[in-house]
Amino acid sequence: MARRTCIAALVVICGLLSGSLVNCGADKMGPGTAANPGEELARLRGLLKEPKELPDGFSARQRDGWKTPFRPVGSDCRLVLDTAGGSPPQWAPGARVAVTYPGDKLGELAGVGLASYTGDDAKAHFAELTRALGSCPVAASPRAGKGTSFRVSPLKLRGVGDEVQARRLRGRLNGYPYEMHLVFARAGSTLVSLVHAGISRVDVGRTRQLAHFLLDRAGA
Repeated sequence: MARRTCIAALVVICGLLSGSLVNCGADKMGPGTAANPGEELARLRGLLKEPKELPDGFSARQRDGWKTPFRPVGSDCRLVLDTAGGSPPQWAPGARVAVTYPGDKLGELAGVGLASYTGDDAKAHFAELTRALGSCPVAASPRAGKGTSFRVSPLKLRGVGDEVQARRLRGRLNGYPYEMHLVFARAGSTLVSLVHAGISRVDVGRTRQLAHFLLDRAGA
């Protein structure tokens, strides 16, 4: 029975990695891009190229960007998860790069994103994310059905940086125990996002390492 449950969980994970968690065509440019949009997009791509500093157990072979696998509850949770998935509904970045790195734990993945803004838009978007995170105690409700529900709680990442917001989402995804860590940070005009997710529990230490990797790349 335990073997059947494990096989069923792996089938679900494979479906998530190949379907709803993947956002094809993750590199985008918008009207707010700096004078040379091609150069800015190339700069962001270069920051994630050959990621030798990834924590042990993560594959450097990049996949397309992460997408939330459920419909968030309310506009604030939707803003947070859409931004983590590389599709901010209000603040359009000038250039954006989003990729996913598979981990070696059960169903583990790290969805990372870098978005470049002009003027004070990065600061304004980060302030809006901070406000929205404070108003998102439940990201998915069991009343929506399909065995999916997530509660949101603070996530402490010591020594990562001052302008960093982090949350833990713990609950069930399609009936299976699932956890996600969301991390947002601002490095000048660049907004950094991280989703570290997996079946059952996710290691906070690995989340901290991933956050350091991204912030070091972004120059925070």
